[in-house]
Amino acid sequence: MSENGVINIADYSLIGNCRSAALVSKYGSIDWCCLPEFHSPSIFAALLDRQKGGYFSIHPLQNFKSNSHYLDQTNIVETIFESDEGKVRLMDGFTVMEEEEKAANLFPDHEIIRIIEGISGTVNLEVEIYPRTNYGNSSPRMVIQGKLGIRFFYKENIFIFQSTLEDSLIKVNDEKVITRFIVPEGEKIIFSLSCSSQCPAIIPEIKSTGWQRMLNTIQYWKSWSGKCQYNGVFKEQVIRSVLALKLLTHAPSGAIIAAPTTSLPEEVGGVRNWDYRYCWLRDASFTIRVLVKLGYHDEAHAYMNWILHATRLTRPRLQVVYTVFGHSKIAEKHCKWLNGYKNSRPVRVGNAAHEQFQLDVYGEILDAVYTYSQLVREFDYDTRNFIIDLGKMICKLWDKPDEGIWEIRSSSVHHTHSKVMCWVGLARLIKLCRKYDWDKAPVHKFEETRDIIFRQIELEGFSKSLDHYTREFNGKTVDASLLILSLMDYCEAASSRMKSTRDAVQRHLQKNSFIYRYQNIDDGLPGKEGAFFICNFWLIENLAIAGSVQEASDLFLETVKYAGISGLFSEEIDPGTKELLGNYPQSFSHIGLINAAIAIEEASQLKTNSV
Repeated sequence: MSENGVINIADYSLIGNCRSAALVSKYGSIDWCCLPEFHSPSIFAALLDRQKGGYFSIHPLQNFKSNSHYLDQTNIVETIFESDEGKVRLMDGFTVMEEEEKAANLFPDHEIIRIIEGISGTVNLEVEIYPRTNYGNSSPRMVIQGKLGIRFFYKENIFIFQSTLEDSLIKVNDEKVITRFIVPEGEKIIFSLSCSSQCPAIIPEIKSTGWQRMLNTIQYWKSWSGKCQYNGVFKEQVIRSVLALKLLTHAPSGAIIAAPTTSLPEEVGGVRNWDYRYCWLRDASFTIRVLVKLGYHDEAHAYMNWILHATRLTRPRLQVVYTVFGHSKIAEKHCKWLNGYKNSRPVRVGNAAHEQFQLDVYGEILDAVYTYSQLVREFDYDTRNFIIDLGKMICKLWDKPDEGIWEIRSSSVHHTHSKVMCWVGLARLIKLCRKYDWDKAPVHKFEETRDIIFRQIELEGFSKSLDHYTREFNGKTVDASLLILSLMDYCEAASSRMKSTRDAVQRHLQKNSFIYRYQNIDDGLPGKEGAFFICNFWLIENLAIAGSVQEASDLFLETVKYAGISGLFSEEIDPGTKELLGNYPQSFSHIGLINAAIAIEEASQLKTNSV
């Protein structure tokens, strides 16, 4: 652990059931969990305040060493504890089953299942369950219900804690459950925390079926990850990343959240702390590419259906961010009673980004629709009109200043990346109109505006004196988002203008192999931030498609060395200390990793075939 007993972000693994999630540390403590949804108030938030947040811990009583990893091709975490007494293993996961199976078995909405097994010796262990509801602002009363376990409430949700231990070993006060016990070699002890919004609550049986549910869940994850169609050299990292994306998917709606956490800081002790438990449209384009290329077509259909549903209330205008249910207003407030991760305040709930204007989202959605179109023969009438209306909005708005992809909180400017994404949107829409013969669409207007945007970008978004594209029109600085230009086929990665821009990004924004989003820019916030993992993966993809396959592979291997203990990536990293920063795990980082790995594989095959 770090100072003040705070566990570093990198020491956590994510478990979940595609509706909610929890972070479990290598020390056996679940320190972050929101139920029943990703964005619900937390019941465990020790990650943000060890004293007030609440936790669910399992660990040996004596001094121990521990390490965690995922069971191969699953989202089940195995933690090995070693002490002088012996060795035990802890298996952690959410029970996962198909919706039809859950309904047929009258299963609760959620179950966290934790199984401790003796490997050698006889180890003394302690379990503490200390729920603190509403982001640590209240303590629910724990009620013993005999064979039905221990119950507590939060609003309409009923939580039931059970174990296979003898009842006499479990001590309960009003706020906490504590039990100490010995696990002999070869024996298993099961703990279950279930959550149900139904009344009366459905209580899972654990003594005879708990272990089987764990085995079934392991099989579910292996079966799902086995469908991945990537077989390149970086398969281990791609499988872990796609499994992380699945955990960040909200199965009922098809949405994919940015991260399951809030307020993990971009600068330790700073104020750049945001709530990422929502869905950003900027991620749509690269996300759909991943799902389609890896063969996860059901997930691609679900994600696109969510986009069409979520934007219904604001269309044809698009917002930056929505909830998993498509709500467009996400009020931002502070949890003043929490100290924050490593004393990083404020702790924010909600995200004011929904108030911002980002031009690039129109291009992101149209590029996503174009990629997705290979899976559908035709779009229905309403969807077709929505797609065409997005093009009309680009024609209307493209020459307006915006906050840009990074949601700058200072002032609006004419971001080059935003203009490029407007060009991308119209270029993809023109192809869609021709593919589906949408003869009533104003294609001529789209073509005319696309060409005007291109001329304006080349005139004002490229500096002849600096010999590279710039962050904003007639600007003098670079921005990592410029790396997207060749990834979106705006220009060739091997072209002189793109090469000089890539060189400028590395020269001005790279430190110790990691890329910052921007430097020396007034973004409206005090303090600083780390380098962005997604920017590294954009650079890697750029190098690969430009033909520098070995350089791309080397940077890929250097980047993935700094994943968390179980192969997960946060949003950012401190290039000096290599400490992970920002919300964790971050879907955008893992999407970037997958696209970079695919690009390296495709470029390698192209090089081999051309020899």
